[in-house]
Amino acid sequence: MFVASVLAVAALAFASGAAAEQHQVTFTNNCGYGTPRFLYQGNGNPQGAATIQGELNGGIAWLDNGASCSTNGVGCGAVEFTLQNTGYSQADITLEPEGNHNYLYPIGFNFINGCNTGLFCNNPNCVDQASFSPTQVPLVDCQANDSGINVIFC
Repeated sequence: MFVASVLAVAALAFASGAAAEQHQVTFTNNCGYGTPRFLYQGNGNPQGAATIQGELNGGIAWLDNGASCSTNGVGCGAVEFTLQNTGYSQADITLEPEGNHNYLYPIGFNFINGCNTGLFCNNPNCVDQASFSPTQVPLVDCQANDSGINVIFC
C-alpha cells in the first residue's frame, strides 16, 4: 500500500511538472509595416504573440505583409522552431526558393528565457552561411526549460 501511494505521489508530481511547461513567442517588428504571425503543429490558426502551454512543435513565424506572404509564411522568409523542455528547442531561418520561402525583409530570432543564442539574416546572401542546405541557415538550439523565442523583422 505504501509503495502504491509513493508511486501515485511521484506520478502526480511528474504530471504537474510536465503540465507546467510553457513557451513564449514574441515579436519585434522594426519594418514599419505588416503583422507578425505564427502557426504551430496542432493549431492551424495564425496568431500573434502568445504563451503556449506544453510543447510547441512545428512552429513557423513570418511577417504578414498583406501581399506576398500567405497564411503559412509561403512567399516570404520565415523562422521555423520547436520549443520543448526536453533539451530539443531549436530554430532556423527558412529561405527556400523551391519551398516558396524568399528573402523579402531582414529576419532573425533569439531564444529568450534561458538562452542567449540566435541568428539574423539582413541580406539575401545570408544563405551562404548554410551548414547542410544551400537554402537554409544553420539550426540553433537551446536546452533551457521553458525557453521562448523572439522573432525579429527588419
